[in-house]
Parts: sequence; C-alpha cells; structure tokens
Amino acid sequence: MLRITALAALALLSGCATDGVVVTGNDFTMAASEQVSLPDASRLRYIGIANDSRCPPDVMCIRAGDADVLFDHATAGSAPSRIALNTERTRSATLGKWQLQLVGLASRGTPPSVTLRIDAGNGMVAP
Repeated sequence: MLRITALAALALLSGCATDGVVVTGNDFTMAASEQVSLPDASRLRYIGIANDSRCPPDVMCIRAGDADVLFDHATAGSAPSRIALNTERTRSATLGKWQLQLVGLASRGTPPSVTLRIDAGNGMVAP
C-alpha cells in the first residue's frame, strides 16, 4: 500500500518543477519571485504582473482584459534578460533552444501564480 501511495504522489508531481528543475513538455506553476532551472542550466524567474486590466472575479465586464506577465531569463555567466508575455497577445517566447508558453494565470491576487510549459523551441516567437 505504501508503494502505491508513493507512486501516486510521484505521478502527481511529474508535471511540476521538481527541485527547481523544469521537466520539459509538462505544465508547471510558479509563484512570484520563484526561480527554476531549465534543462540547459539557464534560469527563469517569475517577476510578477504588470498592466493587469483583467475583469475582477464575480463582475460582469464588456471586455475580459489582459495582463503582462514578467520574467527574467539568464544563461550561465550572463545578465538576465526581461521576458514579457501577455495573457491575450503574446503567450509564448523563445528562450535559447526552449519555447516558453503561458498556459494560465490565476485570478487576481498579490501577485497571482502562473502556469507555464517549456518545450523544445524552433527559434521563433509564437503568439
């Protein structure tokens, strides 16, 4: 029984950033100021949210609004570069040989958690 419980817990964690290292091809969630390592040893840090015009929960809005989600990405020995994704317009960016995709952003919070995905990139930025 203990083995089954351990295997179930491992399966639940397989889509997460484990020990701060991102598993490619799986969704993972980050809190503001959290940092993870990508498979090439570069680092991604979730800075927070800017220009959040999303409709508040339990309010009827004419337009849903959007938010900018800010990150710093740094390779070994280099200064971090700022990455800005947007919940409506620019949902992905290339980070070296990796493609960062914004999967979701929690409802308003201070600041909300973000769900991301890292896949092998193609050198292009996709909307």
